[in-house]
Amino acid sequence: MKLASKLHISEVENLTKELSALLDSSQQVEIDVSDVNEIDTASFQALCSLQKSLAVTDCSIRWVGNSKAFNEAADMLGVAEFLCINE
Repeated sequence: MKLASKLHISEVENLTKELSALLDSSQQVEIDVSDVNEIDTASFQALCSLQKSLAVTDCSIRWVGNSKAFNEAADMLGVAEFLCINE
């Protein structure tokens, strides 16, 4: 799944639906963040919810690409370690 360049609360319901669909897939969850220029707390909450659901099955998100804005926001919010972003 490739994330949009701007992830705001106004789109978090759609993001949550897309992320939930990933749970139903038998494939490894890969999320491409390379286009992310802006991301808010609500969007990170959705990603953390996905990570928490995956942890139950000993799975995790595989991050693809690189986004300075995404990484900085994750660090600032204190979720980078939980989401295993810097690994």
